[in-house]
Amino acid sequence: MEIKNEDIIFGSIILLLLGIWYLTLILFDYPLLSIIILWTGMIIISLTYVQVYKKSNRDLKILRRRFFISAIPIYPMLLYYIYKLVIDGNLPQEQKYLPFFIVMSMLVLNAIVLYIYEVRKQVVK
Repeated sequence: MEIKNEDIIFGSIILLLLGIWYLTLILFDYPLLSIIILWTGMIIISLTYVQVYKKSNRDLKILRRRFFISAIPIYPMLLYYIYKLVIDGNLPQEQKYLPFFIVMSMLVLNAIVLYIYEVRKQVVK
């Protein structure tokens, strides 16, 4: 599987962002602040990823599919998470660490998309 340097860098940045989210959650015990930091970071990473893909002339279909696959689990759950925090004012204890599992599933789904594209590319040759 051909993994480019930018894939490793962005994956590392996402894991670092998850660490920052966890630290702010533990230190301040204010889930809304930590989720805003996480969501803002994910949006900035997505925008930066588009620029990197364009500059390195990588196939933008892969990026679109990766974004679509990632958006399915992450954005509805993050909206639910914020809704529970803002509207209900409280979040059940078992859902406090929900963003960790959402982002990890997003990373796994992205890796699967990269793997499928690499396998398809080898079959076509």
